[in-house]
Amino acid sequence: MKCPHCLGFMVIDTCLNMEGDRNKVWIHEWRCLNCGEIFDSRTLENRVSQHLDTHLRHRRKAGPCLVS
Repeated sequence: MKCPHCLGFMVIDTCLNMEGDRNKVWIHEWRCLNCGEIFDSRTLENRVSQHLDTHLRHRRKAGPCLVS
């Protein structure tokens, strides 16, 4: 897999996700060996939802499309 940020080589990494004081969960994530960018399912979900929110806000400001 290639990194979408720098097109570098991605590897699967295992890390400890600390969700509060007592909830410790081991998760698998993709990490770029070149730039260090980390991709896991939660990060990707947040980025997609943030992108959609930004897109929708931009469309509201631009107004409706008029077709002749």
